[in-house]
Amino acid sequence: MKKIKLLCFDLDDTLWLSRPVIEQAEQVFYNYLSDITPELTKRFSPESLRAHRAEYLSRHPELEHQISQWRTASLTEALALSGYQSQSANLARQAFEVFLEARQKITLFPHCEDVIGRLSENYILISLTNGNADLSRQAVGKYFSANYQAEHVKAAKPSPELFLKALEIADCQADEAIHIGDHVIDDVSGAKALGLLAIQACLKPDSPLPHALADDHFHDWRDLPDKIQRLTSR
Repeated sequence: MKKIKLLCFDLDDTLWLSRPVIEQAEQVFYNYLSDITPELTKRFSPESLRAHRAEYLSRHPELEHQISQWRTASLTEALALSGYQSQSANLARQAFEVFLEARQKITLFPHCEDVIGRLSENYILISLTNGNADLSRQAVGKYFSANYQAEHVKAAKPSPELFLKALEIADCQADEAIHIGDHVIDDVSGAKALGLLAIQACLKPDSPLPHALADDHFHDWRDLPDKIQRLTSR
């Protein structure tokens, strides 16, 4: 086996637990809308606003991998329906920025930052996410050479585009890379389909069982360096 040069990392539910982050960001977002656009929140509850967002995507499937644009466009329409016509696009952009800022308020899994720092001494690190978390806004981001979201390449994992982008930036082959992520399809299957090794992050109480397709898995960030070393040495 060639020497491993690149470690790719998923973000949500791999570096941090995503559900509380999203729930808090949605609450901050809706509270902001209640203050700034009360007619919208009279018409839409948090649940119906989410339902409208999903329905909007059904009419605009081309936005499936452009989640920031999708969220902003659907909110623009909801604001127009609530009587804010000429102001709707500007108000939607402002509200999305409030959501996006709150979206970055994450709490890393225990020992994550220490392990990431140590791994960065020996490997190129690149983050690959289907979401809109922005690792460049996090202190741990300083250890990463690049950070890519699905909307940057207009395709989400398990499609190959994000993985191929990481290989291009790191100037390495698939068998010189390991992808670390929690999702069996998006992360494990997506990486393996291109010839990368894959380590499954099983860090949530309800994480899926380790999948046979994964080359290894971990339940504690402190175990990850040894897992990587074993794959590198085999």
